Amino acid sequence: MSLSQRHPLQALLFVLPALIMFGIFVLAPLFSSLYYSFTHWDGLSSPEWVGWHNYKRAFNDDIHLSSYVHVSIYILGTLVVEVFFGLVMAVLLNSDRIGFKLMRTLFFTPVILSMVSAGLLWKFALDYNYGLLNAILKSIGLGSFVQPWLSLPETALLCVTIISGWKYAGFFMIIFFTAIRRIPNSIYEAAIIDGCGPLSSFMHITIPMLRENIVICILIAVTGGFAGFDLFYTMTNGGPYNSTEIPTTWIIKMAFDRNQMGYSIALTVIMTLVVGAVSIIYLNVTKRKDVIDY
Repeated sequence: MSLSQRHPLQALLFVLPALIMFGIFVLAPLFSSLYYSFTHWDGLSSPEWVGWHNYKRAFNDDIHLSSYVHVSIYILGTLVVEVFFGLVMAVLLNSDRIGFKLMRTLFFTPVILSMVSAGLLWKFALDYNYGLLNAILKSIGLGSFVQPWLSLPETALLCVTIISGWKYAGFFMIIFFTAIRRIPNSIYEAAIIDGCGPLSSFMHITIPMLRENIVICILIAVTGGFAGFDLFYTMTNGGPYNSTEIPTTWIIKMAFDRNQMGYSIALTVIMTLVVGAVSIIYLNVTKRKDVIDY
C-alpha cells in the first residue's frame, strides 16, 4: 500500500504548496483571461461584457487572418533554414579533425546572442543607405540588386526568416550533432561494405536514426514560430503595410497601441487553441509504436 493510500491527508499536505502556486499563477490568470476575452476592456476602466463580439471580430479581421498566413510562411521557411540546414551542418561537421571544433563553435555563436541584439544588428546591416549588404553589392558591381530590404513587402518576410535561420540553425545543429555521435560507427561501416555512398547512408541510416530528434526539432520550430515576436518587432514591427504582421505582433498592437485589451486577449486565446491543436495533431501523426534502440 502506497503512502498516499495509507495517509491521504499527509500526502495532500506535501502537494498542497504546489497546488496553491499552480492555482494562483496558472488557473487564476487562465480563467480571468477567458472572462476578459468576452469583454470590451482597455486595461484600466471596468470591463464591459460583449459576449462573442471579440471572437466574431477576430474572424473578420483581415490583418489578423493574414497574420496566420505570414507566420505559416515563416514557419515553413524556418523548417528549411533552421532545422534542415542545422541537420546538414551537423552531418558535415561531424568530425574530430583540426578546425571542425572551431567551425562548430562559430556556427553556434549566433545562438548566444539575444534576439533583440540580432534583430538590431541585421536591421542596420540591411539598411538601404548605410547597410553593409548594399555596400557590398555596390562594391562588387551589383548595384542593380540594391534594395530597401526591410521596406519592401516582397523581401521583408524573407529577410526576417533568413535571419531567424542564422540565429537558430546552430541550436538545431548541436542537437543533431549530439544525436549523430550516439549512432554506432559499425552501422556506417557495414553500409560502406554493402556499397552505400555518403548520400545513401545519410538517407537510409542517419535520418531514420534521428527520427525522434527530427520530430522534436520540428515541433520546437513550429511552436517557436508562433511565439516569435522580438525579431519581428525589432526589425519590421509588422511592416511594411502589415506584410510581416504575425499573431503576436498584432496582439501586442491591439493591447498596448490601441488599448483594446479585451480584443487582444481574445486573439491570444485563439492563438493558444491553434498552437495546441497543431501540436496535438502533429504529435499524433508522427507517433510511432516501434522504437529504434542502439
